[in-house]
Formats: sequence, C-alpha cells, structure tokens
Amino acid sequence: MQFSGIRRTAVVVGTSIFGTLGLLSAGVSPAQAAGENWTVYSTHFSPNGYDLPLRLGRHDNTAGHTTGFGKYHIDDRGHRLGVSWSDFKQDIDLALDDSRTKCSKSGNTWTCTSNLPSGVNSTWGNMRVAYTHDDTGTPDGRAKGIITAFYLNDCGCFAAKGEEGVQEGVRE
Repeated sequence: MQFSGIRRTAVVVGTSIFGTLGLLSAGVSPAQAAGENWTVYSTHFSPNGYDLPLRLGRHDNTAGHTTGFGKYHIDDRGHRLGVSWSDFKQDIDLALDDSRTKCSKSGNTWTCTSNLPSGVNSTWGNMRVAYTHDDTGTPDGRAKGIITAFYLNDCGCFAAKGEEGVQEGVRE
C-alpha cells in the first residue's frame, strides 16, 4: 500500500506530538526498562497501513537478553552492511510498501519479505522486516514496531528466521 508523503508526514507529526504529550503527562521516560530505549528513530507503515515505529530499542546481549530489537539491534548485527541509515530506512519503506511483499505471522510477530525483481537495494537485493503491532509496555502507547530488518543477500537474522507456528501467506 503506497502512502503519499503528506499522509506520512501528518501521521509522523501527529504520533510524535501524541507520544511526547503522553510521556510528559505521565512523567515517563522513553528509556524506562533496563536496557530498552523507546525513543522513536523513524516511522514506517505496515503493508496495511499500521503505524510501525523503528525505535532505538535494545542492544543485543544487554540486561540479560540475548537478542535486542530496533535500531540498536540492527547496528549490533551489522544488518545495514555499510548502507547509510537514510537509504536503509528508504529500503524498509520499499519492502513494506510493495504489493509483491509476502507476509507471514508467528504469534505476535509479522515477517514481511520484499519480492521486487531488482530488489530494494541494487547491491544487497530484497529485504526482510520483522515487526509487531503489540503496544504492551510501551510508554507512548504506540506499537513496539520494527524488531529487525536485513537484506536477504546477507546471512539473515535469527530474530526473523522462520519458526514453527508460522502462518504463511497471511496478510495483516
């Protein structure tokens, strides 16, 4: 599903204002849980238009966890492969916006794999993005959002590899 730049801007501005006001009124810090930073780095949209923040997240192997999420996890695992964050975020949008993207669900986690003939990136090909709509425990009431994203010509990411219970071909 393609969205105009105006709609994206309106949603980003609206959710940023709402999130900031919610945090101020509740007196909650975006980094409330040990090792987790709920600050939104960028906003994306699922294939059906749901809000998907890419949060700073949690580093891998911190606070007793073995796998992080968000921007920190993507950087810890080297998933950008030298691609700038600006281009990587555009590739996430390309992967999620294209009608040929295939999505599956396991538990609360959606995994979408782009299927563009030339890939989302000329060097690294197509991309897989794993995310959740779950907002349990988020201080701003928005979804936890993007867990990870990586190029398929890379080795992949354990957090988004196929698991038992995956419902293939399910659309959100």
